[in-house]
Amino acid sequence: MKKILSITLKVLAALVTLFIAAAIVLPIIFKPQLMQVAKKEANSMLNAKVDFTDFQVSLIKGFPNLYVGMKGLTVVGIDSFANDTLVAFKEFGVKVNLWSVIDMTDIEVKSILLDEARVNAHVLPDGRVNWDIMKPSETPETEMEDTAAATTVSTKVSLKRFEIRNANIAYIDDSSNMKATIQNFNLTLSGNMGMSQTELKLKTSIESLNFWMDGIRYLKNSAVGFDAIIAANLDSSYYAFKENAFSINQLKLLFDGSVRMPGNDIDINLNFKTPSTDFKALLSMVPAVYMTDFEGLQASGKFGIEGYVRGTYNDSQMPSAFVAINVDNGMFKYPDLPKSLTDVNISTKIWFDGVNMDNTSVNVDRFALNLGGNPFSMRMRVATPISDMQVDGNITGKIDFATLSDVIPMDSTYMEGLLESNLDFGGKLSFIEKEQYERFKADGLLKLSRFKFKSPDIPAEVKLNEVTLNFTPQYVNLANFDMSIASSDIRMNGRLENFIPYVFKDETLSGNLNVNSNLLDVNELLTGESAPEEEVTDTTALSVIELPRNINFSTRVDMKKIVYDKLNIENLAGNVALSGGVADLKNLSMNMLKGDVRMSGTYDPRDVKAPMVNFDFDMRNIDIPTAFKSFTTLQKIAPTVKDMTGNVSTQFKFTSMLDTTMMPVLNSINAYGKLQSKSIGVSNSKAFAKLADFLKKDEFRNPSLKDVNVSFSIKNGRIYIEPFDTKIAEAKMNFGGDMGIDQSLNFRAKVSVPSSYLGGVANLANDLLGKYGAKLPQTIDVNLKILGTSSKPDVQLDSGGGSAESSSSVKETAKEAVKEKVDEAKVEARQKAKAEADKLIADAEKEAEQIRAEAAKRAEQIRAEAEAQAKKTEAEGQKKGPIAERAAKEAAKKIRQNGEAAAQKVIAEADEKANAVVTKAKAEAAKLE
Repeated sequence: MKKILSITLKVLAALVTLFIAAAIVLPIIFKPQLMQVAKKEANSMLNAKVDFTDFQVSLIKGFPNLYVGMKGLTVVGIDSFANDTLVAFKEFGVKVNLWSVIDMTDIEVKSILLDEARVNAHVLPDGRVNWDIMKPSETPETEMEDTAAATTVSTKVSLKRFEIRNANIAYIDDSSNMKATIQNFNLTLSGNMGMSQTELKLKTSIESLNFWMDGIRYLKNSAVGFDAIIAANLDSSYYAFKENAFSINQLKLLFDGSVRMPGNDIDINLNFKTPSTDFKALLSMVPAVYMTDFEGLQASGKFGIEGYVRGTYNDSQMPSAFVAINVDNGMFKYPDLPKSLTDVNISTKIWFDGVNMDNTSVNVDRFALNLGGNPFSMRMRVATPISDMQVDGNITGKIDFATLSDVIPMDSTYMEGLLESNLDFGGKLSFIEKEQYERFKADGLLKLSRFKFKSPDIPAEVKLNEVTLNFTPQYVNLANFDMSIASSDIRMNGRLENFIPYVFKDETLSGNLNVNSNLLDVNELLTGESAPEEEVTDTTALSVIELPRNINFSTRVDMKKIVYDKLNIENLAGNVALSGGVADLKNLSMNMLKGDVRMSGTYDPRDVKAPMVNFDFDMRNIDIPTAFKSFTTLQKIAPTVKDMTGNVSTQFKFTSMLDTTMMPVLNSINAYGKLQSKSIGVSNSKAFAKLADFLKKDEFRNPSLKDVNVSFSIKNGRIYIEPFDTKIAEAKMNFGGDMGIDQSLNFRAKVSVPSSYLGGVANLANDLLGKYGAKLPQTIDVNLKILGTSSKPDVQLDSGGGSAESSSSVKETAKEAVKEKVDEAKVEARQKAKAEADKLIADAEKEAEQIRAEAAKRAEQIRAEAEAQAKKTEAEGQKKGPIAERAAKEAAKKIRQNGEAAAQKVIAEADEKANAVVTKAKAEAAKLE
């Protein structure tokens, strides 16, 4: 018996030793295989690239629990979100009770840790999100539900602790023009989350929260905290707040109530209020105050916020809410500044009815303050916002901005100027819509005079000499707008209509404006300095300039001089219309590039990922070197223009997509038109140098092309030049072909060389021809091919002969002339074949243009139909309330995008068909030749 016990103990010891060794050794031995399998499975499940630097399965690290973790985990997007990191972790670890994993009936997760997470959430303008990365399951839905049900019955998972450490989160919503960033986010959630009823302890902190909407920054480096004890019934998804404290900077809120989530609904019954009545807590929400010596700030007065959120939230309903904000005799003063903000009194109540939104109302009974001796007050009430919005309000005050620096530390920022306001308004918006202006009250003025603003954040001082707005029920009269920035100035006047509905219901603002300027130096506005003379570029870092869709302006522009990088524009005049998010330039005239320019067309950034331009140009006497230095696009698509001098006139149509820096996408450029010049000088051209060597005539090395009149087009990444006649010295030349944006050359040249160029060979040729009763013609035609690239051209005889290097002299052509004279039948046959080939190509190009014209007409029809449907959708949404209105706007946005996509598809298909027609014709023409 004793021996058996001894043997048993030894066996157990060996097994324990073996188990411990296996726990250490097996994960190490099979680690590469485990990592490979884990990566493969993760990438097979997601529309994203998943990677990690280390994978751990260990009993030692989590002893006595099983630890499973990944280090250096990254999830990177693909397609539209290529190279966009969605999630990255320093460490993602899970500790699980080992025996519960073996048993598989009640898995006990001790903790989950996300350490130093980096999250980038991105919503595209069309609503697509970068976190929608799960691949569709190939398993039938019913089978998945059965499997899930079976798993639920047999396995139960409980969690004790969930922790996030030092996470950084960014959220960018391009569809709503919203952005938020969170730095050092920490969260700890603990409790027995495997029980039906439990007590959850939540502790959350954010070191820095920033939030922007529509370009306005509402929160700047705000510290956020939320600690709560929550009584939870996990079976019924019921959560009741017990002890809790929420804070943003120094502002604190307390909650009581509950949240229940039955099915897809969320039932909310929450009350909130501030525990403190210190006015200073409210000031912590003002970035300019909170970020500057907040601890030393002297403040007094009472402040309070209280309200509730009650009701059900789901896809079709929202809970009702109420909030009241009150400030009594608020005051603050910095000890080192002479003046203070006093007499701050605010009484505001906001009711939101989630069931009947027309019962929503806003009452700002009082909003008053005194800024260093400058009193300002306003009141406003809004009711029945859905059926027929009623507004009533008043704004009265006078603010001397020079006193602002006496109240708030301004550091390096300087302001001065006087703002005067005295505005009364009241009535129903239907009065304006029905043009019953006598029933709506809107009179008064806003006037800003002698205003100056200077800050390190802007390149130059802003001066507003005067801005005067006079209000009436029918319109707002912009009596004067006089601004100057550095050496630039701009003046405006005009009239704005539908102003009240624009402010209160986001309807379209219409207007007629006159804009005048003596000088607009864009270089100064962007950088604070004019461009150095030696710089040659036409771009400053830009992003796509979006245009508001609810503004309809007609503007008359008259600007004496505009400076943008190396481009100098003088006497700009014409009309610019803005409607539906598209700018329409009408008959703009200007002096630039040492010549005159007239242009019309549109700039359409409604799709910010693919903005479009469509312009018509008429340019007269343009200096070629100046144009080349001024336009990067010209430098990219035709670098050989660098070698040219002279003046040209051109008339052409131009369409292109723009990239994110507002530069044309080269492969999307489509253009066609004509170009004329009395003389174009060409120097240092490798192609003409090759031609000169081939013809043994230096006149062709740096030629002047006389009386140029050429038709050209740009499509599918190539520049096409229709054959045209010109003259170089005593030789005539017909030149045409195409060149790629990749600088590949495909040109044909017919050079009519005077027989005198042949020297003594001409006499020999005439002797030979005399035997046939003929004479050498005064000119000899040499047909050439110019292939290769612009940096390495290859000049060849078009009759199938060798390259320029293998042809010793144009005098060899004399032999060809004798042969052609003897056998005129062959010459006539070739000429006839060429004429037939040219006609075949011309007819094909005419057919191609007809195909494109019909496609363009159909595309415009598609756009018009989409726009009509979008406007109808928006109109129907406006009738059904703000939620429906927002949904309608999103739907209308999608309709417009689909319409534009359909239109572009029609154009692309037509272009492909047209190109096929021309290509086929060229192939048949080549057979004829």
